[in-house]
Amino acid sequence: MNILVTIDRNYLNPLLVLLKSIRTSNPGTFFDIYVAHSSLDQNDFQEMEKCMDLSRMVLHPVEIQDSLFEGAPTIKRLNTAKASYYRLLAIDFMPKNTKRVLYLDPDAVVINPLDKLYQMDLGGSLLAAAGHTTGIVERLNRARLGLKDRYINSGVILMDIEAMRREYDLNDIFAYIEKNSTKKLKLIQGDQDVFNGLFNGKIAILDEKLYNLDEKTFYLFRRQIDLNWVRQNTVVVHYNGQYKPWNEDYHGVLNCFYDETVNGDATGFSSSHTKVI
Repeated sequence: MNILVTIDRNYLNPLLVLLKSIRTSNPGTFFDIYVAHSSLDQNDFQEMEKCMDLSRMVLHPVEIQDSLFEGAPTIKRLNTAKASYYRLLAIDFMPKNTKRVLYLDPDAVVINPLDKLYQMDLGGSLLAAAGHTTGIVERLNRARLGLKDRYINSGVILMDIEAMRREYDLNDIFAYIEKNSTKKLKLIQGDQDVFNGLFNGKIAILDEKLYNLDEKTFYLFRRQIDLNWVRQNTVVVHYNGQYKPWNEDYHGVLNCFYDETVNGDATGFSSSHTKVI
């Protein structure tokens, strides 16, 4: 199974937690972990390997030229705004024989096996992702980008790399960014808007309760699901937004799954790993 993350050093410690969660929630599964970055060093990758089962998990550093997305719209509140654009390059830097890759934001944890998600039938779509917005926000997002389908969150994306390469190349990606970066309300959500706009009509919609659960979604469905339901059914919990579970000001209840991942055993962790460097 191919996993992709994009990161700068600000999110190294949360990535260690994500890697541990992948390991512990998927016993027996073999993984190739691709880490796209422009600022990490060998010591950082050694820390990652401490959190992995190296008998079935292989780490692949992918260094991206830092200046590649200079001038691309970013979200100021995100420390990894520029690094987040690197996932758009997957069709270029992933190995030529790659069929699929599952992208995961580093501020997420995996709490159940990934197999069902990774092997799902995309029905001809190029990628699959879940939405988080509803109501007027959803309608505004669809209107400003001219979307046919639901506006998706880019924190969890299953990409059919083989199919994407048949229809797009890097020139298409950069041309879309250049064309829309100066347009009012176009790329206000950075690379997430690029995914929505560029692949409009070619995205399969995932169940956000199962594959990209955040606090807002948990609250929205609070009469249908509880933490026990999450523990048994949800695959990926995503701590998107302002509040992060490694900080003391976290708002919500889903941080319990992050804490359980950190404290489940001591392998590869010290107490400092619960805080961002």
